[in-house]
Amino acid sequence: MKEDAVALFEEIKRCTGREGCWGYKNPKCRKPVILPCKQHAKFMVISEQMNLHEKGWKRRPEDWDSSKELLDLIRDAKEGRRKIGIIPKIDELFDGKFLEDFNVENMSFNEFYWTHFIKCPGNLRNRSFEYRGLALNVCADTFLLKEIQILRPEVIVCLGKHASTWILRETGYDRKWTDMLWEEIEWVIKREDYIPERGIFKVRS
Repeated sequence: MKEDAVALFEEIKRCTGREGCWGYKNPKCRKPVILPCKQHAKFMVISEQMNLHEKGWKRRPEDWDSSKELLDLIRDAKEGRRKIGIIPKIDELFDGKFLEDFNVENMSFNEFYWTHFIKCPGNLRNRSFEYRGLALNVCADTFLLKEIQILRPEVIVCLGKHASTWILRETGYDRKWTDMLWEEIEWVIKREDYIPERGIFKVRS
């Protein structure tokens, strides 16, 4: 892993929240999820947020490690002890290559990198951010772009509308992700020879 990647991952792990983010509003859930990646990532998977099982974060001890918990869930899925939830779905999406890439001995991926749009765990699915006083993009604006710039994945797969919308915004596309999808369908139907590419590796001022 490059030195700048190590520094970034340590920064994410130590994060105590930004004003308006989920972890800032929920201190007991302020446990950023960051998984190890040893090298350039071929595939980056961005899901919305690590979901908490059972009764949620209130039942967990203060010193629980969200990253370790997720790694344990991935290991269990690879070893056949977990067949429901997002991990098997991601694996199915990649035709079994996702879990195949996971090394149980090192508890890490080789070509894959899985990260989250919202780093601290919770369950914000389809809930309003505004009435909770939350800023939807603050976590992604702070860390996700840096992750992409450092790991420079060849393929980015977004699971969820928030991550998809954010990624498109970073490419300069200011419409809905569904509009982009319909544009791509039209290109295929019309058998267009050229499909526009959008760059995401811009430097913010």
